[in-house]
Amino acid sequence: MRIMGLDIGGANTDCCIYNINDDKCELIKTNKEYLPMWNNKEELESCLERFKKYEKLDVVIVTTTAELSDGYKSKEEGIHDITKKVMNVFDEEDIFFVTFNGLKDYEYVKENPLDMAAANWIATSHLIANIKKDCIFMDMGTTTTDIIPIKDSHEIAEGHSDLERLCSGELVYSGMLRTNIATIVNQIPVKNTFASVSSELFTITADLYRILNDITEEEYICDTPDNKAKDILSCKRRLSRLVCAQLDDFDDKEILEIAKYVKNEQVEQISKSLEKVVIKTGIEDVIITNYANATICKLAAEKLGLNVVMLEDYFTKDTINISPTVGAIQMYLDEKYTSKESIL
Repeated sequence: MRIMGLDIGGANTDCCIYNINDDKCELIKTNKEYLPMWNNKEELESCLERFKKYEKLDVVIVTTTAELSDGYKSKEEGIHDITKKVMNVFDEEDIFFVTFNGLKDYEYVKENPLDMAAANWIATSHLIANIKKDCIFMDMGTTTTDIIPIKDSHEIAEGHSDLERLCSGELVYSGMLRTNIATIVNQIPVKNTFASVSSELFTITADLYRILNDITEEEYICDTPDNKAKDILSCKRRLSRLVCAQLDDFDDKEILEIAKYVKNEQVEQISKSLEKVVIKTGIEDVIITNYANATICKLAAEKLGLNVVMLEDYFTKDTINISPTVGAIQMYLDEKYTSKESIL
């Protein structure tokens, strides 16, 4: 059986394809495509066609968070549009959608669209539960950070919707690439004092982590705020605008210190949410994945004295940044096979 896991996000659409043969799970293909759904949702079908090209698939398991993008008036409208496009492309395969009530077919999702909204972390929890039965999984992506508690191999999240998870600390709208730095800090150290920051979208975390060499230019996969280049000099120029300055106002050491300060503040931001989940659950083992070479989640967990396991110890670089797609396949194996198989 050849099966695709598909995760349709607001900014990126990801997939992986595995061949399942008896007790062997072989990775065939991975793909990640930057597709800003707030502007280009009509291109989703073309993107999915490219993922499908030359592949004979039997099953497709789908998750989405793109329904929240402001290309849609409501989450319901988003789910209806996204799932219809999926069905148009994968017209010969068996299609299942990840929901808070398990894997469901298209007819169920049409009647219960909100059951599918932002449920991709449910798929991921199936994956992590096969590594450690009691843990907190931290996944920082390009835009958000998931903090998912797992007990006895089942997720025990307090919240399910994005709103509930933002309240519980289980979701932080802070990521490696697309986050406006003005949502992390309201002031930064400049010239032996502190300057308040501008709330304009002058610079994002991708600029920060290019300057700190935590991501490469190729890993800066989103648009830049000024639609200019992604080299380090351009990133420094955008970061200087955080305090309405220009690059000539700082030397390299000062820019680097600003970048380090903001990174530390993002670590603190993530750490506070993680602490809420630790206090509620009593779980002190944390499994972590970070985008590229960044260490935000690891530093946040270590700040609290937690036991850290890196997901990269179990997965290749190709799959580690698209874990919901792998989790979707694991969820299928968990639900559809009486003898539980692990994709690990």
